[in-house]
Amino acid sequence: MSIDITIEDQETQQVENFLERNPAVMEDIFLKKAHINLVNKWLLKNGYCSVVNANATQSDGLWSPTSPKEHNNEAFFGKLRRNNSKKHLRHDYASSKSRNMFRTCEPAVTSDSSSVERRNSLKEMKIFRSLPPSSSNLLSMLIQSKIRLPRFPSKDIERKRDERHMNEMEFFMDIVKDISNDLDLLSLSEKIVANVSVLCDADHASVFVVEGKNTAKPSLVSKLFDVHAGTQIMPTKTLTNHVLVPWGKGIIGYVAEHGEPINLVEASKDERYNDEVDRITGYMTSSLLCMPVRNSDSDIVAVVQVINKSNDLKFTKEDEKLLSAYLSYCGIAINNAQIFEAYSLEYERNKHLLEVVHDLFEEQTSLEEVISKIMQRAQFLLKCERCSVLLKAEPGEEKTFGKVFDLAYPLTNRTSSNHSALRRRQQFSRAKLEAGCARFRSNSAPCCTFPCLDPTTDLRVGNKLAELVLRTEETINIADAYSDPRFDKERDVLSGFHTRSILCKPIRNRYGQIIGVAEIINRIDGLPFDEHDEQLFEAFTIFCGLGINNAQLYEEVALSSARQTVALEVLSYHAGVETDEADKFKQHHVPPAPEWRLNELNFNDFSLSNDEMVLAGIRIFTDLGLMKTCRIEYDTLCRFLLTVRKNYRNVAYHNWRHAFNVCQLMFATMQKCNLRHLLTRIECLSMIVGCICHDLDHRGTNNAFQQKTSSALAQLYGTRATLEHHHFNHAIMILNSEGNNIFSNFSSEEYINVINLLKHAILATDLSLHIQVRKTWFAMVDEGRIDWDDKGLKEIFRSILMTTCDIGAITKPWEVSRKVADLVMAEFFDQGDKERSELKITPQAHMDREKQDQLPSLQLAWIDGICRPLFLSLIKFDPSFQPMLDGVLSNRAEWEYLDTERLAKEARE
Repeated sequence: MSIDITIEDQETQQVENFLERNPAVMEDIFLKKAHINLVNKWLLKNGYCSVVNANATQSDGLWSPTSPKEHNNEAFFGKLRRNNSKKHLRHDYASSKSRNMFRTCEPAVTSDSSSVERRNSLKEMKIFRSLPPSSSNLLSMLIQSKIRLPRFPSKDIERKRDERHMNEMEFFMDIVKDISNDLDLLSLSEKIVANVSVLCDADHASVFVVEGKNTAKPSLVSKLFDVHAGTQIMPTKTLTNHVLVPWGKGIIGYVAEHGEPINLVEASKDERYNDEVDRITGYMTSSLLCMPVRNSDSDIVAVVQVINKSNDLKFTKEDEKLLSAYLSYCGIAINNAQIFEAYSLEYERNKHLLEVVHDLFEEQTSLEEVISKIMQRAQFLLKCERCSVLLKAEPGEEKTFGKVFDLAYPLTNRTSSNHSALRRRQQFSRAKLEAGCARFRSNSAPCCTFPCLDPTTDLRVGNKLAELVLRTEETINIADAYSDPRFDKERDVLSGFHTRSILCKPIRNRYGQIIGVAEIINRIDGLPFDEHDEQLFEAFTIFCGLGINNAQLYEEVALSSARQTVALEVLSYHAGVETDEADKFKQHHVPPAPEWRLNELNFNDFSLSNDEMVLAGIRIFTDLGLMKTCRIEYDTLCRFLLTVRKNYRNVAYHNWRHAFNVCQLMFATMQKCNLRHLLTRIECLSMIVGCICHDLDHRGTNNAFQQKTSSALAQLYGTRATLEHHHFNHAIMILNSEGNNIFSNFSSEEYINVINLLKHAILATDLSLHIQVRKTWFAMVDEGRIDWDDKGLKEIFRSILMTTCDIGAITKPWEVSRKVADLVMAEFFDQGDKERSELKITPQAHMDREKQDQLPSLQLAWIDGICRPLFLSLIKFDPSFQPMLDGVLSNRAEWEYLDTERLAKEARE
């Protein structure tokens, strides 16, 4: 016994000497192993602890330090024993059950901590508010995770052993509760290892989690390095201290594959056992219990192994039963942690892709800027040394790629067989990549001082791998570039860059067409690109393709806009009028309206020359008071009327003369038919301008012809009111031309109002629209219910007036009306000839030149179907329209006489 004591004293002295020489080790051991009881003892011994403290509670387990005093040891330890009593444990368990395991932040312990949290939150809010209100800052706030894992510290293993001996049932509930709220797989593994060691009274334990269970080669990975008996040591992909066990290999692999527990008294005698760990650590494994961990679907998610039963030779059936019961809870916890880990990875991936989308679509005005962001993001997300984007050449070009962009941070990349040199290179690469990412976040230009392959070299030498991807449309992932015959080593020779691994994918546009190739080279950790990299790069290239495609479309739109601007400038120059021409008209005397009979309903449409019609237009604006009330400048009106005249084509009927005649008839009805008091000055102006512009740039063919020929106008405006929309847009173009805007002195509200009224006036000249509204108009005048406060009815009234003036030639004296009819038919026959020659169809009767003798019959149908009903309704509305109806009936009689002669002639023949 004395020898033992001596030896023990010598060992104690050696340990104390060692700890004195290594205070950092002693501090580390204290922080890991010290229990709250030990801290209390030290405080009591040194006089810094008050036995009775008003702020302390039984659940605290710790007294606040005060000034040094003398204390009664018995009182102190009595207090300590009370804290460790069953009553205290029950109180602690009841308190823990009241906690919400799904809460997203730590509970506030004191008012001070609560105020600290509030201050931190306010500080974060202040930081965000101090940032400029850009979309990038808003995005940063949105993509920040609002979920925080609940953190409940686990008790140390010695305390767990004590609690197990005091009350095993409460201990079992505590270790179930210990893992129930932990979603971090590493932390959960630590707790399970400690808990099963105590539960089975074992020296050591380990947990191996199943990874890749949906793949052809699943494996088991230990997140912790303990004494893992029966394994084959292999480095994992992450180059950490994790240990990987192949599926079906060793005792752990056997249990995972077959799902059967293994209980061995002497593990070393089992043929499945591997003693490599024992040889490395010097630890001797004797008894061993290995069991599968299943989730709620009975799938194996992990394998737990405990070794060396304390104070016994083997693990008993009771141990198996207890471990099996506990592992059922562990399976659910591990499964939840794996699901959370998967969703966390997916969240991070989606967050990064959202940042990619933000970067790509925030700035699309420059293709170079978009591709620069693409390459910077690729290096940041995929942790690679280099990125290239090669855009496909235009059809007809000899080269494969038209543009090549390459980005490499200044990395020291050279071949080395020395592992430490490789590690130094990887660390240096990480540092440079982080520096590059910092530059990227500050939107500065990427550093390219590293001797990398110049983009022009790619165009000169070619990139055979990218060309292969472009041709086959398949992804290429090369783990060792120099051992793959598809890789061209000449590129490395020219650049001095050493390529280890390559991942190359096609870039597609929104239609699935390949527009280029994206290539990343060399993961910074020295490993090849794996399946996860491929998936992330696949999603990345999809967004990149859309970003590049949109940037290209933007450039095309900008180019088209420039062409349109030039075309408008040319059109404005050639379709406009010279200043001296407008000045000449300003000097002309404008006769009063009665001199030219402008205010008469039976005005002769062919009585004025082209120049006189311009002067007559000025008279119309003047006599209606529009020059004054609408603040129209005289020289602007002259230029506007001259420009409108110049923009009518030289066709048989729908020309400048027809436009002026419609405008004159609108003026006459306003003067003779008591319409002025029914229309506001803005409505009056819009209808006069609508009349004079309603057939601008008419091509001598109707809407049906535009649709049949699929003309550019039909493609631009659609098949409803095609020409009318074109007339309105042409009028807007003239108004927007310099010196032609007669609405320039209007307020914004007035301008919007007059433009809307102008559009309605011009579109109302579409006869198909007249057919739709005439029934409502007829019902209104028949019932005498015209509510001028109803905007819809007022709109119908203006539409009827526009049609009345557009077809008003039928109301004029016979000589005028017949001449107009001949011009209309000449235009119709020209269209019929085009339909017969170009479209190879038989035109309608009124457009068929071979049936021109049927003109009287066609005119009778036109008068009876459209004209007479319209003017009869106007008579009911206002008797002052009677002269127009008389003109219609008189002309009808003339056409009827001609039709009778035609029929008689046909009868004689």
